[in-house]
Amino acid sequence: MKRRSLSRVMRTRIYDSSNGECCICGLYIHAERGDKWIVEHVKPLWLGGADDETNMRPAHQSCAVQKTSAEAPVKAKSDRVRAKHLGIRKPSRMPGSRDSKSKRTLDGRTVLRSEA
Repeated sequence: MKRRSLSRVMRTRIYDSSNGECCICGLYIHAERGDKWIVEHVKPLWLGGADDETNMRPAHQSCAVQKTSAEAPVKAKSDRVRAKHLGIRKPSRMPGSRDSKSKRTLDGRTVLRSEA
């Protein structure tokens, strides 16, 4: 899903709607003093969150980085489970595996799969 870019007016409206409070840590964002902040999706897009202003809040950039790094393993597992459910598997690079051209027989010989 492609994220849309936000105009200055939209970013200001999102900042003002939450009174400049970080949605992650709850502290005030001092934008006028140069605090770096971003617009964060409260419910991530990969979890089905909407890409509109109702799902967006301001957050300190450092808080957002921590939140994203904490969500990364959860997202990766979710992607793996979904792929497994759809029957998509990662090809193995191990010699003798299902994806190799050869296989080992029960008597110890190595033969090509096309011949067996």
